[in-house]
Amino acid sequence: MSTSTDRARRRIRAERRIRPLPTLTGTAIAAALVLAAPIAASAHVHAEPTSTEPGARADIAFAIGHGCDGSPTTAVEIEVPAEIAAVGLIANPGWDVAIDTADGLRTVVFTADEPLPDGVRDTLELSATLPDDAEDGTVLAFPTRQLCEVGESAWTDADQSSDTPAPIVTIGGAAEHAHGGSAEGAEAEHDADAGGEHAGTEATAASAGDASSAAMPIAIAALVVALAAAALAAFAAFRRRA
Repeated sequence: MSTSTDRARRRIRAERRIRPLPTLTGTAIAAALVLAAPIAASAHVHAEPTSTEPGARADIAFAIGHGCDGSPTTAVEIEVPAEIAAVGLIANPGWDVAIDTADGLRTVVFTADEPLPDGVRDTLELSATLPDDAEDGTVLAFPTRQLCEVGESAWTDADQSSDTPAPIVTIGGAAEHAHGGSAEGAEAEHDADAGGEHAGTEATAASAGDASSAAMPIAIAALVVALAAAALAAFAAFRRRA
């Protein structure tokens, strides 16, 4: 009788030590998802001009880095702001490009020869003559619609802090200051964000990628912790059944 009682007591003590582990697993997984969120949130469509001088003829690159909730991209429609004096089309390998002037708007339409897989980055370019009478710091928004095999994403919000901000170009010295103090710095920052499409300075490119490169190891570490906790919980459950 004493032996049976001792075994029961030992089992109760073991269960008390094991029970917190499932809670730890849920907490670790939640932490992993929170830490990984900044990576997903940073995946917007960005615009980088070769020049921000008033009246300049600039090639503007729009970086597309993801699909629509995992669905491949089939087309991208970029609305040109009225302040742009003239817009020109640039050949982009793998895409057909055309301009639509319906309803008095100028929309540059890029249609993919083959759907662009989710997670594969590409850069689409158009040419624009910036307004020569714009004040320093003038912000021009390029509302963009990303069409996918399933669904679409509308990057059209003027509020840059929103989840769906429109790509913007800032005119004048304010734009240079915002991108590291020079036009070369702005181009190098775009290089880092667009996956190195154009050459830039290593220091500036590194600073542009700091947020994503810092977040990635943290998210991976959190996922490893979550998986380890899940394994411990499974082992605990097996022990209880045993």
